[in-house]
Amino acid sequence: MSNGMMALYWELASVDPKVRDDAAHTLLRALHQFQCTFTPQEADMESEDLEKVCAPDVAYGVKRLLRGLPSSRKGARQGFAVALTELLRSLEFLRVSTIFHLLIKLTQTAGAKGQEEKDILFGRIFGILAICQADMLRRPHTTLDETKELVTALLKYASSKSYVRETCFKVLITILESVHGHALENEVVAFLVPAVLAKEVSTPEDLWFAVVAQSKHPEFDWASPLPSWKSGSIYNRNNLGKVVEILKDSTFVSPRVHSVWEALLDVLLATPRPTQGFTLEDLWVSLDESLFNSTLERKHLGLLLFQRILPRLDAKEVPFFFTPQFMRTLMNHLAKPDNYLHKTAKQAAAFLCKTAQERNDIALQLVLQLVGKHQRFDSITKTKTVETIIGSLKGESIAEYVSYLQGVFLKPIGKGNDVKGVDQRRQWALDQMILLLKNGKLTKEEKWVQSIADCICVHAFFHVKKTDASIPALQVPSPELSEASRDSCRDKFFNVLGYLVSLPLTVDGAKVAGVKANGNSWAYDLHLLVLKLSQRHKSTTLVQPLDEEAVRAIHKGQSIVQSIHKKAANPDVAQNKEALARYKAFELLFVHVFIQVYADPGEAVGLLEELESCYNLVFEDATKSQSSKKRKAAHDDDSSDTEEPAPMEVLFDILVSFMAKPSALMRSLAEEAFKVFCSQMTKRGLEVIFEVLSTKSGVAGAQELFENENEDQMEIDDANLPDGDAHSDSESEDDEGSEEDDEDGANAEVVDEELRQKIQEALGNAAVDGEDDSEEEEFLDDDQMEAFDEKLAEIFRHKKDIKTQKRDLKQQVLHFKFRVLDLLEIFIKKCPQHPLILDILMPVLKLSTQTSSTADELDLHAKLVSLIKNKLCKLKAVPPADAVDAEHAATTLKEVHEFARKATDGAVVQLCSGISILVVRVLAQFREDAEPPKATKKNKKRKSDVKEQDVKALSRVASVYNDSLVDFLSANKTRLKPVIFLDLINRYPAFLWELLPTMVHLTSQEADPKAYNMIQAYNIMARLMKQTPKSDEQLRAPIVEAVWDGFTANVLWTLQVATEDAEGSRGLNKDRVRDLLKDLVVIARRTVSMIPSKEKMWKRAEIEVALTELVKSKRFENVPSIKAQSKQLLAVLAVA
Repeated sequence: MSNGMMALYWELASVDPKVRDDAAHTLLRALHQFQCTFTPQEADMESEDLEKVCAPDVAYGVKRLLRGLPSSRKGARQGFAVALTELLRSLEFLRVSTIFHLLIKLTQTAGAKGQEEKDILFGRIFGILAICQADMLRRPHTTLDETKELVTALLKYASSKSYVRETCFKVLITILESVHGHALENEVVAFLVPAVLAKEVSTPEDLWFAVVAQSKHPEFDWASPLPSWKSGSIYNRNNLGKVVEILKDSTFVSPRVHSVWEALLDVLLATPRPTQGFTLEDLWVSLDESLFNSTLERKHLGLLLFQRILPRLDAKEVPFFFTPQFMRTLMNHLAKPDNYLHKTAKQAAAFLCKTAQERNDIALQLVLQLVGKHQRFDSITKTKTVETIIGSLKGESIAEYVSYLQGVFLKPIGKGNDVKGVDQRRQWALDQMILLLKNGKLTKEEKWVQSIADCICVHAFFHVKKTDASIPALQVPSPELSEASRDSCRDKFFNVLGYLVSLPLTVDGAKVAGVKANGNSWAYDLHLLVLKLSQRHKSTTLVQPLDEEAVRAIHKGQSIVQSIHKKAANPDVAQNKEALARYKAFELLFVHVFIQVYADPGEAVGLLEELESCYNLVFEDATKSQSSKKRKAAHDDDSSDTEEPAPMEVLFDILVSFMAKPSALMRSLAEEAFKVFCSQMTKRGLEVIFEVLSTKSGVAGAQELFENENEDQMEIDDANLPDGDAHSDSESEDDEGSEEDDEDGANAEVVDEELRQKIQEALGNAAVDGEDDSEEEEFLDDDQMEAFDEKLAEIFRHKKDIKTQKRDLKQQVLHFKFRVLDLLEIFIKKCPQHPLILDILMPVLKLSTQTSSTADELDLHAKLVSLIKNKLCKLKAVPPADAVDAEHAATTLKEVHEFARKATDGAVVQLCSGISILVVRVLAQFREDAEPPKATKKNKKRKSDVKEQDVKALSRVASVYNDSLVDFLSANKTRLKPVIFLDLINRYPAFLWELLPTMVHLTSQEADPKAYNMIQAYNIMARLMKQTPKSDEQLRAPIVEAVWDGFTANVLWTLQVATEDAEGSRGLNKDRVRDLLKDLVVIARRTVSMIPSKEKMWKRAEIEVALTELVKSKRFENVPSIKAQSKQLLAVLAVA
């Protein structure tokens, strides 16, 4: 036998299944070829000697495979058993007795103990299994005695060692199945069943065999081997108790599930379900207490069994398996990660989600079972199981779940007059309906969304006295809703309205936000429902009756809404998208405020009046506004002081005021309306936004922003504040945010004085007497001391309330600014080409700097910085040239650079750089050059004044950057950073090419620049050269040639300074010199290909001398990187 063949036997024991399979296939093909070429003697065909009937290699293979079965290697038993099975299947002339006797001979147990004995036993069992699976028992020459011999051996092994018992029964069942349809089937069954069930059914293995045997041979006389079992049937209802007791003992194989369960489930879950005997539901109910109110092993078994059963159940069968004991076990072990069965419970919860996704027909039942008795399943278990399963609901299942939730809300299951329990269940039902709307995985269908909105709307504003079939949502709740439930309904309803504003539904093949299939907005139809119900006095009554003023406002508002609705339906308006959007926006505002009247008449009536006035200004008075403008043009300029605000300015002012409302709905409405009208933004509108953003934080800011709001909600009454607190300055408010204990900062003395006075008042005469010089001291009696303690506690409670109010006000102001900033972000996103984009830049930049120094506004600062970086600096489009004044844009760019020159840190300079690039994008659209920059007094005093250079006039952009470049390279303590120039190189290098003469001049000996600034200038020039495409080299070559004499002179002077500065006083340390040489290498590479006569221009000989002296100097002689860069520079120049 070749070495290759021998290697295959070794590979059969590999732990890699693929390697084992490949080795088995190769081996079997080879052995088959050997056997085909072998011709045995006819007289030897009945012999049990393998050598006489098989080829030598085949005989060796059979023996080798039998010997390999007891191997202790991890993959050996599996690999050898598979190969043996297939080999025996191909050798059809072999007898069962031949292989079995050879197996016994090659796997002797004499003297074997422990693990070795265990391996041999398993080897024999696997050998018998190979015989069965090779269909040797079905061969014509197989006898009953041979089968009996196998059965007897297996029963012997099963009784000798418990750890092989289940495996032995697996082989016995395989024997039973192998002889099915064979001539010996009846004889084998007649022997096998009594032999295996000699002691009836007393173990899980016995039950396993009996279950399989009865399903395969129901005609067998089972009363004989099972005399103590009713009618001899395992499934008889009278035998259920015995089955349960046996199954409880199957946990000895934990953490694995015993094979008896799979056989039993196959029978009980067969399709169709068995009609006789006990059912799976009967078995589960009987096992429930034993599994889930017992040991951890049995609970583990129960959780695993549940996972095996669930996918095979019908929807109507699911509820039977969510027993209270099972739910308690699942929830308890899910709740805490340190619970023993937490991993198993987590696996079961994940399996529930997976099953719901795969089988939508039972998903609803899973949800109902999880939330039916344990409504807080997700919150208790700290998982998202229910939420995930709900996300897999589809179509009618969602509608059915909504109906279930509404049923819980209308008729919660309570005990007696348990109002608290009823309110909790109603609150849960409301929360679940809201979660359905917000679940992004669910397909929103108008039917069930409308059902939720109508149900919550009805019970938010009305007492329902009578059910009305014409309005499905009109159902009488039992018991009547409590005040808490009613308030919760009202809050949830406005949450729903806010969500429906942007809910996308497919209308006419396109997704439209906030619009139903009939073309109406959700809010419009809901306001019609409210109107309808308010007129049905027999069926409903308003929870909050309306006064005459509110009723008049409703009638007036309703007429406006109907007018808007008719105009929006006009074909001419419908074809004008912009006009239609405006009408729809006003309709949306009106109907939402209209509904608000029923919740808060006092505030909503005022809002309706404001909206009516604004609507008239925008639409009704449009013609009047145009004619008034013509009349105003004829008047003198003095009349401009009396001009009324433009309609859009009024609207923006109202929308900004909406953002201050505590209602999330009003804020959402303001944003939606702002999206429609933001394209008509005015300078005054921007001023309103920035006035809000620039107000102080804390109490002072609240009094400024919310001066017209309700004092209980928006400000602290001055009477409740100590002197000095009501009008504290911004510095004291900043101190408030730093430490709770040091709340009042600079006003600490005032507070202490006030506290002292109040304590004196509490002490009364005792405090006054205590200040006298009399030696006698008056003490408080017990009653006085108790009164004093109460008064003192009241004083400190008052102080604590003031601190809490001030802290709340800070949050209100901060959140209001966040919302207003959201409006600004909407404007930037929706109108990137609006001319006023340029007017945003400087205010936003200044605000980002101002807020960085205030502890209370650090979150606002982060949001402003994000707005600049991620919105403004990344605009895909900019205002076009025909919409922008070029001088205004140039002035803005100049202001940004002046601000950068005063920056306090590098982060501000980076923001300025991003904004500068945005303005440059605008200015790049203009082609004409600007006038030369005027020399300032500061520049006249400098030797490096650019005016001394003979250069052409700079463009607008280059002029501004030129001033910044002069500051960066000449100022003693410049605050600019190189990033402002590098960003320009990355986006618009052409503008910086105009500044190349300036850079060369400012790095000269005459300019005497600082070391850091000079090295950065060389880096800027290197980046500029590197970024220049080859196609532009001829265009840039004249510029380079014009300044090159000065550039090379600067290089030689810089190298000389670095060499002679032995003590490093000039700041040219080794790191900076190394960076300088790197940049020179980059510049040299580009100029070599850009300019002819390179050698003459670079003055290579002089540079070589300077570099030689540099690397030999004491400071740099031991710096390898500088030597390497010097050689590289000379090598590049040597190309000339």
